[in-house]
Amino acid sequence: MKCPNCGVAALSGAKECAGCGVIFEKFKKKLDSLPTPTPPRFPLWFGRTIAAAIVLAWMLGLAVYYRSHPGRPQPRRVSGTIPLPPPDAHENP
Repeated sequence: MKCPNCGVAALSGAKECAGCGVIFEKFKKKLDSLPTPTPPRFPLWFGRTIAAAIVLAWMLGLAVYYRSHPGRPQPRRVSGTIPLPPPDAHENP
């Protein structure tokens, strides 16, 4: 027999554990008095699917936003003429 508390091997007729001192009858009564765990209302995959859908919708929204808005601001047009480089700027020395 194995102790349910510490896992030390105990003799089959022992009333308490030699390793941790647990009295087996009291431990069994305590385990029997605990309520049985209830299963969750929704399975785990359901919550994960909802979370994945939310993340995908958020990513799609970001993609649409960044595709519809320019990455850099466009330069402002100033009224007047555009300055030209001097005529010798493109000649090779």
